[in-house]
Amino acid sequence: MTIKITRKTGIGGGITPVKVRIENEEIVKLDNHQSHFFMPKIEKTKVRVTDWFFGSQEAVLENSNDVIVRINRKALILNYSMFPFLIYGLVMTSLASTLIALGLFLASIFYSRKHWFEFVKIK
Repeated sequence: MTIKITRKTGIGGGITPVKVRIENEEIVKLDNHQSHFFMPKIEKTKVRVTDWFFGSQEAVLENSNDVIVRINRKALILNYSMFPFLIYGLVMTSLASTLIALGLFLASIFYSRKHWFEFVKIK
C-alpha cells in the first residue's frame, strides 16, 4: 500500500521546491511535475505541504491514495488582486487605493499561510 503525491503547481508556484511533511517530519522536496511514493506505517496518514511561509492545511490520506498538490485558486486571486490597486495608488498618488492594496496584501499573507496549496485526490 503506497501513497503517491504529485506536484503540479504551474508557473505560480513552480520556482522553488515544496517540502512534503508526513506526520510533521520533512520527507522530501518536490519540484514541479515531480512525484513521490511513500509507504505509510499506519492506515491514515497526516500530510502537509510547505514552501517558504506559504503552506497547506493538514490532509488525512488513506493507503493507496493518489493526490496532486496544486495552488489554491482563491489564494492566488487574492494575492494578485492587490496589484491593480497598488499600481493605481502609486501612479495617481491615491491614498485610498494604496490602503486597499495594503489590506489585500495583509489578507493574502494571512490566508496563504495555510491555504496556498491544496490536495486533489485522483480517483
